[in-house]
Amino acid sequence: MRLSCTIYSAITLILFSNIVLYASGTPERSPMWNQTWTDRLKADLFVKYDKFARPTQHFNSTVVDFDITILYIDVDDFRSTVTVNGWTYHQWTDDKLKWDPAKYGNIQHIHVGNHEVWQPDVLLYHRNRFFSTSGTAGTVEHYGDTSCIISHDGQVLWVPPSQFIGLCDLDMRLWPFDTQICTLTFGSWTYHGEQIDLRLGKTQEMEMRFVKNAEWTLLDLAKKREAVTYSCCPDPYINLKFTMTLKRNSALYCSILLMPATAIVFLVLVTFWLPPQSETKISVAACTVLIIAVFLAYFGVKVPLTTNPPLIVYFYSGCLCLVTISLILSIIVINITKRTYCKPLPRNIRLCLLSWPGRLLGLSDLISVIESRRPVPGQELRGKLTEESTTNSTSNISDDGDRQNIISPTKNTTQLEWILAGTAINRIAFVLFCLILATMAIVYIS
Repeated sequence: MRLSCTIYSAITLILFSNIVLYASGTPERSPMWNQTWTDRLKADLFVKYDKFARPTQHFNSTVVDFDITILYIDVDDFRSTVTVNGWTYHQWTDDKLKWDPAKYGNIQHIHVGNHEVWQPDVLLYHRNRFFSTSGTAGTVEHYGDTSCIISHDGQVLWVPPSQFIGLCDLDMRLWPFDTQICTLTFGSWTYHGEQIDLRLGKTQEMEMRFVKNAEWTLLDLAKKREAVTYSCCPDPYINLKFTMTLKRNSALYCSILLMPATAIVFLVLVTFWLPPQSETKISVAACTVLIIAVFLAYFGVKVPLTTNPPLIVYFYSGCLCLVTISLILSIIVINITKRTYCKPLPRNIRLCLLSWPGRLLGLSDLISVIESRRPVPGQELRGKLTEESTTNSTSNISDDGDRQNIISPTKNTTQLEWILAGTAINRIAFVLFCLILATMAIVYIS
């Protein structure tokens, strides 16, 4: 009982002392930290703020301005994707974040974290894969973690650094001198056009700060707004399309691919101008086949497996087929011209080659030699009567510098006619190969 009275007296004394101090005007104890006008404003704005609720009445639409400033572009040929790095411009009005500057120290705008306010869910359609800037799998984060600027009238400005990896249907037909057109389509993932009115931002005429890429050049950037109605939903959805025209920088490829192609064409054609009995033709053709095989292996590493392969791959493949054919023809011609024939050349072929077609093929010198060695009719008659007596009349001839034989004039003429036929095959093949290679080059260039 005595303890209770003591406690009651102490409490009464403390209350009486506080009343006396307050009545005498003694200041209250100062706060534990210095609160600013910004602190008071943010405390009042976000005390009951729900960042997951659209910041307007449900029957009103939220106008969102959206635009991209492209800084860097890269294209992955094997994945058929385009990667765009840049700045993304967002601006909208948040009716729940308005205040009177006169009541808060004349504050016109404040900076808040992007995770503190409602944001429009504007995402890239047709993206390549789910990725996250923090490396977390299974999430889609196109935008960097930067602050928003809020004005006193509720305007919210958010310009984060961004990276988009979108799918692009690449046309590799003219690789490596191709021009690709890639489209990035943006839109709200859950809100239709009556809820979020997505518009192209006021930065359409912003100066592009494009960083030059070693492989790609941005030729044009077209922007388009359209409303799309899907079969699942009656309300239209607003899409913003950014169409980029990209050209591959092919200066290096000219030295890597075009100059060797010119050399390969020369090697294919030069085999037909070597002497018909020269075995060097086989060596040149075999080396050309090896060179083309190396380039085709290089294309297998650089070019993806598509349904529409580049024309230059077809060109090198065609050259490989032509070289193989030229190798076969070279073996045939060498076999024709080096064998010793007793049977003369067929009469129709001989008459054709000794007349104007042969001279048109540039065989005039060889035709003159054959005609000069042709025996006169009197000698042919004596040869039939005496048979062996004409064999004493011999002459030394040269077989294209490979060997010298002592044969009768009739046999020498027969061998020269077969050499004439082999040379004619070379010249006709040269003309045909020139036409084929010219056609392939025109088709590739066009």
